[in-house]
Amino acid sequence: MRVVNSNDKKIVCKAGEPVYLGVRSIGKFINFAIDVPGTEEVTLHLYKKGEIKPEFSILLTKEDCYGNIFSVQVSGIESKEYEYTYEVKGYPFVDPRCSLLVGRDHYGKKLTGKERKNLRAAICTTPYNWQDDARLGTPLCDSILYKLHVRGFSKNANVKHPGTYLGLSEKADYLKSLGITAVLLMPVFEFNEMIEPGVSESVPNFNSSRFYKSSIPENQEISNDEQFVDFRSSGKTKVNYWGYTDHYFFFAPKASYAADPANADVEFRDMVKKLHKKGIEVLLEVNLPAGTNRSLILDALRFWVREYHIDGYRLNLDQTDACMLAEDPFLSGTKLLGSGWGCATSKEGAGQENHLAEYHDGFLTDVRHFLKSDEGFAGSFSRRIATRPHGCGVVNYITDHNGFTLADLYMYDVKHNDDNGENGRDGTDYNYSWNCGAEGPDKRKKVRELRLRMKKNALMSLLLAQGTPMLLSGDEFGNSQGGNNNAYCQDNEIGWLDWKAQRSNTELLNFTKSLIALRKNHPVFHNVLNLRGVDYLSCGLPDVSYHSTKAWFPDEAPYNRGVGILLGGSFAKTSRTEHDQSYYLLFNMYWEPQTFDIPLLPAKEGWNVLLASDSKVGLGTLTEPSLEVPSRTIVLLESMAAAPVEKKPRKKANAEEA
Repeated sequence: MRVVNSNDKKIVCKAGEPVYLGVRSIGKFINFAIDVPGTEEVTLHLYKKGEIKPEFSILLTKEDCYGNIFSVQVSGIESKEYEYTYEVKGYPFVDPRCSLLVGRDHYGKKLTGKERKNLRAAICTTPYNWQDDARLGTPLCDSILYKLHVRGFSKNANVKHPGTYLGLSEKADYLKSLGITAVLLMPVFEFNEMIEPGVSESVPNFNSSRFYKSSIPENQEISNDEQFVDFRSSGKTKVNYWGYTDHYFFFAPKASYAADPANADVEFRDMVKKLHKKGIEVLLEVNLPAGTNRSLILDALRFWVREYHIDGYRLNLDQTDACMLAEDPFLSGTKLLGSGWGCATSKEGAGQENHLAEYHDGFLTDVRHFLKSDEGFAGSFSRRIATRPHGCGVVNYITDHNGFTLADLYMYDVKHNDDNGENGRDGTDYNYSWNCGAEGPDKRKKVRELRLRMKKNALMSLLLAQGTPMLLSGDEFGNSQGGNNNAYCQDNEIGWLDWKAQRSNTELLNFTKSLIALRKNHPVFHNVLNLRGVDYLSCGLPDVSYHSTKAWFPDEAPYNRGVGILLGGSFAKTSRTEHDQSYYLLFNMYWEPQTFDIPLLPAKEGWNVLLASDSKVGLGTLTEPSLEVPSRTIVLLESMAAAPVEKKPRKKANAEEA
């Protein structure tokens, strides 16, 4: 042990535990450990909160190093009262595994050189009282995801703490009333939201003779030729609103998303605990920059599961080892979403715990094409609705953060990204959208009715398909971004949800709620088993069958825009002894009405017209063997027991007849 003095204070130091990277309490000591290659010395600086100069500086040498890891245990300080940084060769930097970053408290504020050099890490060792909170473990087949941006979700909402974790917590009752089972949060790990080329916050490679060292004077801003100009030419640096960047503090929640940045870690846990009490899981979108250390990825995912009770992740698997994640026992109950599980689902027994799911634009592309009446998509559309990959789940979505919102999908033919300041070069040109006859907002009743019907078509296709649906926040009440399909830098009314749109879109909101409730109440729409297209129960219907306007005759010809999908209820159990009803989905994406033959059900069953995207379709018992479906309309039929036939009393024979 050794004693380090500072004025009249002293601390006791002893050999650290290098296996615990970051900061951790070990008895009466606080353990500090950091991986720094290419150096023989590292200095740990301990600052009293609010002080400019460190109160203690501890030099770590070869004796404190195992491999590339320098570590030390310290006693004699109160963790709540201190912050820390490291320094190598005159270069100060923040622990990449810190649990909370101090100094970036105000969202959208570009730091001066002095402020950037004063970034520090908090020492977070106080246990959190989770009470009886536990991860919910909702099966993927029963899940309904809701993707949102923490800041943008509540920034324009009527809440006490807009744009924060607390603001999201305040909308928990709304999310519960909507019926979703999980929120998927866009990046919440600490990152620099200001787009500043040449500014790096990662630990440099000290093996190199040329490592990055800031040359910015403490009181000087970065010069204009080193920054992006704001989209309104205000001279401010452009904001990375979405949060997809090349460096994160993977173990720290973003402080400026908290109402109280100094307690962002506590506030985030409070949010998770409240959402869990409402029956809502919390999943994180994890953007992995190229070259991210795979060990760090695994450690971070485990950390957030352990310390924040996170229920799952969406990852870009090209930057990590899919098999490593899929087979990790610590993550076995954690939902993992990504594109390309490959060998992780090809092994015998893979997917048994149903925690892996494909996440890609396949559903979006095929469904958008078919709904807008493009040729050649009847077959691929049908399969997207009724199937999912073998060995894992699939996340279906019509809209994602990148692209048009649902309202804009049927209000714009082309993107309108002028506010991004890139002369229209950004954002995809392949939107598969349709403005329904007028570009942008339009007051004509015919246009508005058609747009509403198209949005309902999209929601019915999404929420009644077999895969796990993901709804983009605000789509349920017609949130628009004004035709911007790449709002990555729009920290304003374009990127924030417009909660006032609820008042003018109550029909759409109620329709969405009814669809979610229907899906949750009927397992036939999210069968735990993969549908095989055969009647292996000998009940008179296959588990799924495909039709055209002619019953039992599927048609994948390029010209076909009429599809029928029959889901056999006998294959979806509602209890040990009972099964679900059967449902027939009729999709007419032709621009004229089409008449569909209706498949006969087993004896004593008939059809009821339950739901339609066109409000003019009559609901109730279907008495005819066919049904005319209006143009660009989806109709849902529900099986029902046939009404008993009333028996007429037999006439008594009179004497003459006798």
